Amino acid sequence: MRKNIYLEWKSRGVIKDKLELIKKLASVGISEESIAESLGIALRTFQKMKNDRSDVNLAHESGKNLLKDSMIANIIKRANGGKTIDEDQYIEETPRGTRKRIIKHTKEHLPDISAAKFILAIYFGKDYSDKKFELELAEKRLEKQNEEWINGDSKQED
Repeated sequence: MRKNIYLEWKSRGVIKDKLELIKKLASVGISEESIAESLGIALRTFQKMKNDRSDVNLAHESGKNLLKDSMIANIIKRANGGKTIDEDQYIEETPRGTRKRIIKHTKEHLPDISAAKFILAIYFGKDYSDKKFELELAEKRLEKQNEEWINGDSKQED
């Protein structure tokens, strides 16, 4: 008889820790296979557990949503551009003793047009897509095909 890992975790009182681990690993883009390995179970067991247990599935989906939100935030930062400050630290020996010198370098990053176009297309639709005209043409072709099908059906009925 096979043991139910989920029920075993529940009886040992570690289910909450396991769900947090699933969410944490999924939020940084770890694969299902690696998550299963971290949990000490087979991939198929993890997939079955996700299908059978809503809390396991919710933990995994929540983690993936955190990853998605993080990626979108990073793309928005890149689209907007900005400044970064790097520090170099030097330790110098002087006649009066050791001295620490910090040099700060400010770098300005220009907005990334590709990232900006991506965000505009995702959030505000095809009006901001590079392929706006191709999409409109495809929609017109689909409408025309639908009209032709309707006309073709009515001729067959006569």
